[in-house]
Order: sequence, then structure tokens, then C-alpha cells
Amino acid sequence: MKIRFHPGIASIVGSAVIRALGTTLRIEWRELEYLEKARKMSRQVIFSSWHGRLFVLTFSLRHRQIQVLASEHPDGDLMGRTITRLGFGHLKGSTSRGGARAIRNLAAALKSGLDVGLTVDGPRGPRGVVQQGVVELSRLTGTAVIPVSDTSRSRCLFNSWDRFQVPYPFAKVVVSYGEPFMVPHDASPEEREEYRLLLQERLNTLTTKLDADMGHSGSKVWPHEDS
Repeated sequence: MKIRFHPGIASIVGSAVIRALGTTLRIEWRELEYLEKARKMSRQVIFSSWHGRLFVLTFSLRHRQIQVLASEHPDGDLMGRTITRLGFGHLKGSTSRGGARAIRNLAAALKSGLDVGLTVDGPRGPRGVVQQGVVELSRLTGTAVIPVSDTSRSRCLFNSWDRFQVPYPFAKVVVSYGEPFMVPHDASPEEREEYRLLLQERLNTLTTKLDADMGHSGSKVWPHEDS
């Protein structure tokens, strides 16, 4: 028999676990000048990350009122409740299902003066492939996109589609930004695809470098490993 916990209780437990583990981590920030550069390009920014690196970012970017998109599926609802307890905003929707409504909600958040955060290969993958929604959001709102990724020296890698990473307690962790960009409002479909590939390349390069710096072989877990 499958046991289901009440989502409210589960979100309390989940946020407590993230805080408890997060406070033990030794976090090093890198390339903060890229965030400053993004802020000069636009007042708000679109934080863009891989789904599998979400755990550390949920702790390290907490209490900034970053608006995060989560689906209305029970798993998405639980994630939304959990991150809300950590000082994020929860926007319901998915860029893969009902994408137009999700983009409108994200655009409204940006126009109201709030940053947004997207896991750009989520919610279901494929891993390491940027979905088009982030490009459209930047184009429609004139908002800078900034890649952000992380890695841990000692970590647990789950056997999930995104190879979800959770650091072990007291692990050395590095969080780094990548070079931002903004998609012009009049970008053609071909140019939008180029920006999508640009973000994919920058996030991929950033993540691979971080893993290599920690002594991990990126070829084993990143990107596009199907085993």
C-alpha cells in the first residue's frame, strides 16, 4: 500500500530538511560579477538552471522572493508549498503544458518587480536540453537571462531522469553564475533557436567545469547519460 502524506505536512518536513542540511554546507560563490552585469541589462533577471542542480539553489537563493514555476500536478504542488516556506514565490503552471498561461504568469511577475527562476530542462526533460519558454520570456519582457549552476565535492546522485544531486552534510559546495544575455524583442524564430542553444551551451559548459573542479567526471553524469 502506497502511503501519502498530507502536502502541508510534507512541505514543512521538506523545507526543514533543506534548511538543516543547507546550514552544514560550505558554500563558495563564483562569478558574482555576472549577476551585476545582468542587473545592469534589466532590473529583474531570469535565473536559469538545470533541474538536477535544484537542491543547492533552493537553499542558497532562499528568501529572495524569486518566483518559481511549478506544475499543478501533486508533485509540483508539493514542491511549490515547500519552496514557499523557503522564501520563494510559487507560480502554478508548466512551460510544457499550458505554456502560454505560464509565460503570462511569469511575465506578470517580472513586470511587478520580481525575479523569476526556471529549471530550463524541466519538468520532465530531456536532461540538459533547454526548453524554448525561457527564450520567449526574455524576448517578450526584455529581461536578462542568467545561467546558474552548482556542484558538491561529496554528493548523492539519484537514478532519476535529471540525475538529481543532493550534497552530503558538511560538503564543499560551489555555486556559480554564467554570462547573461537578453533576447531582442524582434528576434526571428531562427535567432530564438540560436539563443536557446546559447543558453544550453553556457549552462552545460558551466556545469561541466564545476564538476571537473570538484574532481568529478562529467562524462559519467553530465550531460545526456541515459544509463
